[in-house]
Amino acid sequence: MTIMPSDLPLNSTGIAEEFNDAVAEVFPLFQEVQKLARLGIGVEFTVAPSTIVATITVTPTATKVLPALLAELDNARPGKLPNGRLVVTGEMYQGTVTLRVLIPQGWVTAQELAVLTGTADSDPSDLL
Repeated sequence: MTIMPSDLPLNSTGIAEEFNDAVAEVFPLFQEVQKLARLGIGVEFTVAPSTIVATITVTPTATKVLPALLAELDNARPGKLPNGRLVVTGEMYQGTVTLRVLIPQGWVTAQELAVLTGTADSDPSDLL
């Protein structure tokens, strides 16, 4: 999937129809995100021309799903936000969607996170 910005003149009727189509397509996604919310995982999508960013927030009660979630990321890279909170960034869907997974505070160290994402060598069996 390629997202391209449009250089065409704006058509208010066309925009309204596109908006209605987008809203109709979001409802099935909403149902899936609600299932994640019940597990303690929050998902926030930011869409801009040529960019989709999904920010996934994992709560301490949902940390058991974190290894499986991180395993699905392509080019996973652990890092820290300015506030010191650990985050893993990566891509999904052939690099079209960028994901940021926010890690529960105090759940793992930066070194442990590097092992979980495969960016450091160690025995991960004692991490969980």
